[in-house]
Amino acid sequence: MKKFLATTFAAITLCLPLAAKQPDVDYSHIDAFITPYYNSVGPVIKIGRFSSGLATTNETEFVTTIAKMKKDWAQLSFPELYVAAIRLYDLGYRKEAVYWFYTAQYRGRQFGVLLNQSKMGSIGDPGFELLQAQNAFYQLAGPYINGYAFGDIDALIKIVEKVQKEGQQIPDLHVTYPNVVFTDKSEWRAANADLANGMGELISSMKEKKDDIKRQRVEQGIEAKFSSLTNKELTAK
Repeated sequence: MKKFLATTFAAITLCLPLAAKQPDVDYSHIDAFITPYYNSVGPVIKIGRFSSGLATTNETEFVTTIAKMKKDWAQLSFPELYVAAIRLYDLGYRKEAVYWFYTAQYRGRQFGVLLNQSKMGSIGDPGFELLQAQNAFYQLAGPYINGYAFGDIDALIKIVEKVQKEGQQIPDLHVTYPNVVFTDKSEWRAANADLANGMGELISSMKEKKDDIKRQRVEQGIEAKFSSLTNKELTAK
């Protein structure tokens, strides 16, 4: 899916207008508000059962929550994954955040292509609101996480390959997103295959253009903004 490829690469340069408008922006912290799921001020998190554990300032409790989420990995919704990715990034687990972010991105796009958009409703309806949330999470968190992730293309390629492989298994969307109308299940496999193929194009392009990406990051000042960010290894299994 070429849209997947184009929008992901666009995120590499999104950091520049962000920096131009906010010269004192803190690249170690994602400033975002996606109603009703996430507000970086607080933070305030409303994604259900994992909300308090992700919002906590107690790092042990946070890591325990991440471990609990991993045990239910197959059925995590994309808002849960996006919020966890943001919090992982903010708390310094940035390589892990990249994996969660790309999984969230895949599942969010999967939601969009399998959603019956003729029956998604409008403002206030679950299908409509979730589709808007997918776009908002990507646009607001993407510049930060991609800004960091593309600093190590080889590591990013491995992560994207892992996400692509895992994406071959389609979760029970009716369980993950109750009250949302999806297309007929007979259409899911082909649509998901197109999505995975689009991710394959992204992987191929990153491999072919590694040097160009690195050069552009340096020239545009992105490398300098993100290269100083540290990473903590996550011990949660």
